[in-house]
Amino acid sequence: MYLLLIIVILVAIIALAAVWPMCFMHPLASGKVEGTDITAIKNRSNNLFFIPAGENWIVIDAGSDSRAVQSEMERLSIDAGKVLGVFLTHTDYDHVASLPLFSNATIYMSEQEKQMIDGSTYRQLIKKNKLPVCDADRIVYLPDNEVVELGGHRVRSIWVPGHTKGSAIYAVDEKYLFTGDAFKADKGRMTVHPYTMDRRRADESISKIENECSWYEKVYTAHYGIL
Repeated sequence: MYLLLIIVILVAIIALAAVWPMCFMHPLASGKVEGTDITAIKNRSNNLFFIPAGENWIVIDAGSDSRAVQSEMERLSIDAGKVLGVFLTHTDYDHVASLPLFSNATIYMSEQEKQMIDGSTYRQLIKKNKLPVCDADRIVYLPDNEVVELGGHRVRSIWVPGHTKGSAIYAVDEKYLFTGDAFKADKGRMTVHPYTMDRRRADESISKIENECSWYEKVYTAHYGIL
């Protein structure tokens, strides 16, 4: 009886430790970001971002709940069929769920992130990342500092390992920076994201990002709003 109680308590502690960091995440509300033409969609504890490209869209990340994303897109009159490309900052489950909605889109990610979905690197002890789409021809792997010209925009991929092996951030038109989970924003400070694989590499990447942030009008995070 006591052993069972101890096991239950340990499981509860582990579960609490896993979800506790989410209590301190504060993504943007769904809608157009003030002072820009970018639309944020809130999906549980994070955001995905829609950048207009003429009559089409470019999307940064893909959220954790496909049905919720679809519902918000319909409410905001965003046509999933007009998404030209989805740029993934990394491949954790809460950044890829709505990929199947964007059937016409090319999927972009860091070439270093390929190891996270091809089975060669585990995200956790017994857990691998995977994409909810099977068409490998739709995926383009980007080298560090590669520029993609799409829908009248220039999107530059910057490798920032730490959170995952191939985490990337994206500079759009050298005006906006989208940082995914490269760091946690805490009262204006950048610290290591709570679910990070390699804290040492993450610290190095944060130093790099801090040096570059002043170059951009706005810095968009996945879980902590605008820095």
